[in-house]
Amino acid sequence: MRLDTARRRPGYCRSCWQDSGKAGYASMTRAILHALAVALLLAAPAGATDIPGPAAVPPPAVEVREGALSGPIDPDVYMVGPGDLFTVTIRAGEVVSLAAAVTPEGNLVLPGIAVVPVAGLSLTGARAAALSRIGEQYREAAVSIALTGLRRIEVHVLGAVANPGPRIGTALDRAGRLVNAAGGVLDGGSRRNIRITRPGGEERRVDLARYEALGDLDVNPPILDGDVILVPFAKGQVSIHGSVEEPNAYEFVPGETVEGLVGLAGGVSREVRADSIEVRSFLDGTRTRSELLPWAQGFARTLSEGDQVYIRFRPDWHETRNVELEGEFLSPGLYGINEGTDLLSDVLRRSGGFTPEASLHDATVVRIARSDIVDAEYERLKQVPIEEMTELEYAYFKTKSRQRPGLLVVDMEQLLAGDKGEDILLRDGDRVAIPRKTETIEVAGQVARPGRVTWVKSKPLAWYVNRAGGYSSSARRSRIRVIRGATGEWVPSRKAGELLPGDVIWVPEKPERDWWKTAQETVRFAASVATVYLVIHQATGN
Repeated sequence: MRLDTARRRPGYCRSCWQDSGKAGYASMTRAILHALAVALLLAAPAGATDIPGPAAVPPPAVEVREGALSGPIDPDVYMVGPGDLFTVTIRAGEVVSLAAAVTPEGNLVLPGIAVVPVAGLSLTGARAAALSRIGEQYREAAVSIALTGLRRIEVHVLGAVANPGPRIGTALDRAGRLVNAAGGVLDGGSRRNIRITRPGGEERRVDLARYEALGDLDVNPPILDGDVILVPFAKGQVSIHGSVEEPNAYEFVPGETVEGLVGLAGGVSREVRADSIEVRSFLDGTRTRSELLPWAQGFARTLSEGDQVYIRFRPDWHETRNVELEGEFLSPGLYGINEGTDLLSDVLRRSGGFTPEASLHDATVVRIARSDIVDAEYERLKQVPIEEMTELEYAYFKTKSRQRPGLLVVDMEQLLAGDKGEDILLRDGDRVAIPRKTETIEVAGQVARPGRVTWVKSKPLAWYVNRAGGYSSSARRSRIRVIRGATGEWVPSRKAGELLPGDVIWVPEKPERDWWKTAQETVRFAASVATVYLVIHQATGN
């Protein structure tokens, strides 16, 4: 009743009362929300910059594909885009977390707080932009923003790949992974001049060969939304030769320098001769020209298609040089030397000396070099029958046959006695031999019992022949030779002098004679002489 009375009061308007009631209710609601916000701000810890929006939801699980992450995301490199998910955590008395996502338009929606444009920004830039917008409204809440879900990106991989078409990845995937997902580069396809075209017109080059060889991430960039990856067919090459780890031909990349090519080839090797670089270029389709450039200038030279780079190496780098000691040394074997400085005495000293059975008198030093063992004339004479040789050729042939190739004249006994004239400089491959003392003389050829006879000082040649049973009936005594054990020299017996251990007495065989043939030749010669005499006699009339 009272309401009816009230409604009838003067000046009463029912519709006006309803409107004023609604307005009052809205004002009251705003006042209550404001009071709650003030209470939260007053309860927040010092230094807080913001408060949560009106709707708080649990954070989503982190969305990470298996095998997609190789380590923590670099916030300065990762580019934010539509579909990325974030968790906003606010500490204002109590911890509240909000889920936030980047919309297809590229905006990060912070529920109840702000809409922040983040498309094209790095993760670091997107965080800064969002915190700045939140800070405009709330200054006393602690806020953190974390990337908790990676967006899926569709890119198109086209050209010389096995399966061209769209491929799905994340903003962490690099171009090379998408190329492999498309079946990889076809034979003949480019691996160094792959091109990424981005929606804004920007282009990036992908060099999978350099990425795989050197781990250069700059030439295998992460994909972005809307990328088109085009794999062309390879055109042209350059090559590098000499003192690099991987000399080979490589696909040509416009603008690449010699330094870049050397890096792709694994760098210079340790034996490099770092003084100059040769670059050979084509003048036209067939003719080429060489440039010999100083080292630094050569490294900076820009390459052209077809260029050939030559980097020289030191042929003597870490080359081992050895001599061999064999026979009656205390420590025979290989010994390293420095050619031009190490003497025979140096190596003998390192060997520790000789055994008691060493025959220094018979020691030899042999140097085998190509010039020592190749004698064109001797090789020719070996193919010629002896009866067809001239007297001079046969003498030369015999001399060379008796020589010991590469034998150096060294008197080991004199060397050890201090004669520096016998101390020769050694060369790689020299062989020093000290035989065991023989204490025998060998009697060979036409004797009754050829063999070795114990050496007795000052005994003559005939004594050794008698010990060997004496001469055989076919012995040619006038041509007996003594072969010196130390040098191999052939000496007539009458000039041999005292025999020494290791010498050989050689008794040759008498040549066989055909007496009937000799008689026939004598008769023919006498007949010829008689005929000549008769002709002369008749001609003179005497």
